[in-house]
Amino acid sequence: MVVLFRTLRMRLWWSIVFRPLCGMLALLAGAACGSKPTAPLDRAAYIWQRQWTSATAASMQSMRSDFDGWRVLAAEATTAGELVAALPSLAALARNGKPVVAVFRLNGNRPPPSVDELTQRIDETVASWRVAGVRLVGIEIDHDCATHRLEAYADLLAKVRPRLSSGLKLSITVLPTWIGASALTAVLANVDASVLQVHAIAAPRTGASAVGLFDAAQARRWIDAYAALTPLPFYVALPAYGVRAGFDEDGRAVAVEGEMPRTIVAAQTHELRAPPRAVAALLRQLEHHRPAQLTGIVWFRLPGEDDRRAWSAATLHAVMAGSELRPDFRARVVPGEGGAVDIVLANRGTLDASLPTAVDVDATACTAADALSGFRAEKTRRGWRFFRESDAILRAQHERHVGWLRCASIEGVAIDENP
Repeated sequence: MVVLFRTLRMRLWWSIVFRPLCGMLALLAGAACGSKPTAPLDRAAYIWQRQWTSATAASMQSMRSDFDGWRVLAAEATTAGELVAALPSLAALARNGKPVVAVFRLNGNRPPPSVDELTQRIDETVASWRVAGVRLVGIEIDHDCATHRLEAYADLLAKVRPRLSSGLKLSITVLPTWIGASALTAVLANVDASVLQVHAIAAPRTGASAVGLFDAAQARRWIDAYAALTPLPFYVALPAYGVRAGFDEDGRAVAVEGEMPRTIVAAQTHELRAPPRAVAALLRQLEHHRPAQLTGIVWFRLPGEDDRRAWSAATLHAVMAGSELRPDFRARVVPGEGGAVDIVLANRGTLDASLPTAVDVDATACTAADALSGFRAEKTRRGWRFFRESDAILRAQHERHVGWLRCASIEGVAIDENP
């Protein structure tokens, strides 16, 4: 009887005190760290080329199974504010069959186009893309305006949204600097979803030269802070690219070279790159423990063979799949012209990585040798050494010619990966 009474008393104490306490602790933990996911994250990629090449369409098709949909640049505002149409391959998008969101990139440093101009361009895009058979499901507006312009942005969205074609969802990109701004509530009240951007160019004094375009810990803080205030489903845009950025004497970014070559005149320049291992670590966190509103990931940007600063398709696939990330450098000689041989360096791994320090060639009776751009050739006792002279990246599953030799005999080729 005493034992039964004690048991009942313990159950009552548990119901009154411990169960509510545990529930509160679980709620707090969920709010701070996110909840255990019940469904996999959607996976999309931005296709950001203004004019598509055959490599763009080929990449989209080869990575079709990696993604659930595409966000495709449809038009971009110039510095004068004029909306200029991009030229995606509508036939390739239609053949691919994945859901597509058309993205309209407005200039953040200029007032946006008028409502009539913007909606007219959206209507023209929707009509032509649907006629071509593209599976268009939404419109996204990418307007990186200053925080003090959010009220005007909210007003623009309130006028654009009712004029969208039936069945299309409206989404926007969101900057971390907007988090906490009172006007952000009005902005989000006029859209169906959003994409939080967690990558940006930072000035060298903030450590950008070491961190690149992305800081995983900071990105997670932004994601949790944004989840605490948005009532809508949202995506996170993760980086899969690099840039060369020019900075003035005060550390402000003044020019950026991305997928297209560009002359940069600046006090200093830095190669900034999103580190795949850091991005992968955040992705694994979000896959296993994330805010309830987080719906998916949008990768910026879809790689292509002619996009030299995007991650390779092999690295992006490995990051998404949770595979081991590592480079695997190998060197070989191949017959060249006039009795010479070419030295070819390959990365057979899954990680885009900096070139190895040097390539050593054991050779005898050499009459000529030379290095190609990015390397320097030097004669050694056993042959020739080709030293790296740049911080270039050799993308996974890609090759690069190092130099050439004309020798009576080539005994072997070795890689020196010591810094």
